Amino acid sequence: MDHEHDGRIEDEQSLAERIVRGAIRSYRLHPFDDVDAQVVADVSGVGVDVVHRLFPTWDALLLVTYDRWTELRGTRRQKPPACTIDFIRLTLAEDVADPGLVRVLAGVITIAAADTGFAELFRKRFEEYAEQLEAGLERDVDAGNERLAIPAYQAATQLLAMYEGLQIQMLVRPHLDVLVEFDRSVRTLRQGWRERPVPAWDLDEVPVRV
Repeated sequence: MDHEHDGRIEDEQSLAERIVRGAIRSYRLHPFDDVDAQVVADVSGVGVDVVHRLFPTWDALLLVTYDRWTELRGTRRQKPPACTIDFIRLTLAEDVADPGLVRVLAGVITIAAADTGFAELFRKRFEEYAEQLEAGLERDVDAGNERLAIPAYQAATQLLAMYEGLQIQMLVRPHLDVLVEFDRSVRTLRQGWRERPVPAWDLDEVPVRV
C-alpha cells in the first residue's frame, strides 16, 4: 500500500475541510460580497494558491460551504421538533443567532436564478428543502398534528415563503423580532390551511331564468 499517497490524500482532505471552515467563519465576519478567495485564505491560515488549487471555481467552494453549513443546523438541539412548523421556528431561531448563514442563503438566490453551471445545483437545494417540508407536513397530518384542506405541497410552498421572507426581514430590518412575527403569521397560515377553498363558479355557464 502506498502510505505516502494515502497521506497526501488525507492532507488534501484536511486542507479542504480547513478551508470550508474558514469560509464559514469568513461569512460570519464579513458581508457576503466582501468574501473572496483571499479573505478565506487569510481566515483559514493558508495561501490563496491553496484555496484556488483545492477549489478551482468560487461557486464550487460556495456550494460546499453552503452544504456543510446547512448540515450543522440543528446539531445542538436537545430535543427534536414536535412538528414541521416547530422545525421551521427552531431553524429561524438559529438563523437569528447565526446571520452569516442567512446572508449566504440570500446571496446564492442570485446564483440559483442565473444561467450558470452551478445554478441548477443551487436550485436543487431549494427544491429539496421544499420537498422536505412537504413530507414533514404530510407526516404531521397523519399524526394528527396538522389539518390541511389544501395539498401538502401548497402548504409547504406557503410556509417556505413565509420563512424565507422573515429571513430577509431579519437582515434588512434588524429591529424586528422575527420570531414574534413568525408566531403571528403561523396562526393566520394555519387558519387558511384548514379552510376548504370555495369553488369558483363560471357565471357564463349558469343558465339565466326569465
